[in-house]
Amino acid sequence: MSTSTDFSRAYSITVDAPTALEAEDRPLEAEPRPCILLVEDSSTTLSLLSKPLSENYSPLAAHDGVDGWKLLQAHPEIELVITDLEMPRMSGQELLVKIRQNDNPQISNLPVIVIAGAAEKDDRDLAFTNGANDFVTKPIDSSELQARVRVHHKLARTIRELEMSRRALADQATTDPLTRLKNRRAFFQEGRQGFALSERSHNSLSIMELDIDHFKRVNDTYGHQAGDKVLIGIARLLTRMSRSVDTVARLGGEEFAIILPETKRGGAAVLAERMRAAAADMPFHASGRPISLTISIGVATSGNDEADSVAALLRIADRRMYVAKKRGRNRVCVTDDADA
Repeated sequence: MSTSTDFSRAYSITVDAPTALEAEDRPLEAEPRPCILLVEDSSTTLSLLSKPLSENYSPLAAHDGVDGWKLLQAHPEIELVITDLEMPRMSGQELLVKIRQNDNPQISNLPVIVIAGAAEKDDRDLAFTNGANDFVTKPIDSSELQARVRVHHKLARTIRELEMSRRALADQATTDPLTRLKNRRAFFQEGRQGFALSERSHNSLSIMELDIDHFKRVNDTYGHQAGDKVLIGIARLLTRMSRSVDTVARLGGEEFAIILPETKRGGAAVLAERMRAAAADMPFHASGRPISLTISIGVATSGNDEADSVAALLRIADRRMYVAKKRGRNRVCVTDDADA
């Protein structure tokens, strides 16, 4: 299998940067006001809610829970909900339950402030049980309303930012920053799970380890920037030729590995040969000149090879990869036989 993707076209990108004068002439864009949803069947109360909030927020109005729910699904930019409790068709309590039970965390985690009469303690208690964050009482005090909205909106944003930071840190811990493949740590995490599953289900699991032949020459001759482009190109090739259930990882340097669940030795050998051929046919360019690159691949398969862990399986694949290199590089080795 070969690919006709021109590496230089794929990675040579020119961006026209604006001049300083153009940047100065460009008007500053105002930050959009946060969107909040107001659900209230009384037009008078809606007006009392909207007027003090419109200065700092962008209110959307619904006259009952049904319309409010439709707006929630249609407007992902909504960041907070204020709802009355007594409304036709769908009450505020019912709307609150739908919000908290929704599968989309962008909806289920929204802060919700309910509107209740001063004497409606049971309704307020039920609203808190259903997941309300706060309440305002009728008649509505605009200063109190703005203060409560401000506090809960700020808290919700802080929580979202913390979650985004947590995800970014988790991504950094498991992702190779150059190729965006899984890193060595993530490879072993997923490999241990995959190996355990293959043992329980009595299905084969194969692992490939591959290395770019003479990669040091690329760095020494053309520089590390060219070497990085080669690594990215190989990473994309491996990802494109793998299944969604496979795990493609960069172990470090110019070494990559792939976990192939439910894959026997023969199937892994066929795929490895296709990848080897595709890499050999892939045109790379550095400093305006074409360079030829090849990869050597070692394959190990549970059931065929004696291994009690994914680490042991990887060691076998690693050993065979170096056998492939000793036999001339640009080849696949799947067994320990002398003629393999």
